[in-house]
Amino acid sequence: MQQYMECKSGSYTIRGTVYIPEQASADQRVPMAVLCHGFTADRNETLFIHRRLAKQLCAAGIAALCFDFMGSGESDGSFEEMSVLTETADVLAVLDHVRTLDYVDASRIALHGMSQGGLVACLAAARKPQWIRALSLWAPALSIPDMCREGYLLKISLDKMEEIGYIDYQGIKLGSVYVRDALKTDVWEELKSYAGPILTVHGTADQTISYECSVKLQECFPGQCVLKTVEGADHDFETISHNQQRLEHAVTFLTDQLL
Repeated sequence: MQQYMECKSGSYTIRGTVYIPEQASADQRVPMAVLCHGFTADRNETLFIHRRLAKQLCAAGIAALCFDFMGSGESDGSFEEMSVLTETADVLAVLDHVRTLDYVDASRIALHGMSQGGLVACLAAARKPQWIRALSLWAPALSIPDMCREGYLLKISLDKMEEIGYIDYQGIKLGSVYVRDALKTDVWEELKSYAGPILTVHGTADQTISYECSVKLQECFPGQCVLKTVEGADHDFETISHNQQRLEHAVTFLTDQLL
């Protein structure tokens, strides 16, 4: 069953879709996975992959929420106002909401994130570690703060950002708040407060967020983080085989941790 969802994040309304297993009820509570989309995507994610993941989790008995961050998809706000910290606040607001749903077992909630959604999922898990049973990541963009410190973002120079007040990213405005908030962020330090299991799935041919980002994650959190390598996959896993591999890894991990 699919159900429309709304909740507040500050003054903004966040909108999404919940995929609810048939057996879910107040008497039979089910686990929940909250899916965080990437930069410029929406709740369904590129190639509709989050919708596909949500349906597979739902079939396995796990409720799944796909939602739009502030400024993306159907949620309120402007993309120009978005940053990794506004998105972290959105995730925490969504988690606060789903924990109150009468069919959700609040002790079995996982976060899943793609690319920037993976970075934000890590930050949210670090800030509310007691709420999160497991953390699933695809090509997590943990290098974004370091990119900004080096003066560029996704191969775009930040030289003129302060002068004009925004970044021109493929014809849309990305506000200077994005960089200012990224510069405040140390995800590697923050994530030390989260002690639960982590899965990261990354392609070796990723030219957007280096595969080495996930290698570093595994090295920084030995015994806690498992890295699944997809040979030859780019950032969006743009073949049927590569997509199938990331789906299988996420579904296996989340069912093992939540059921």
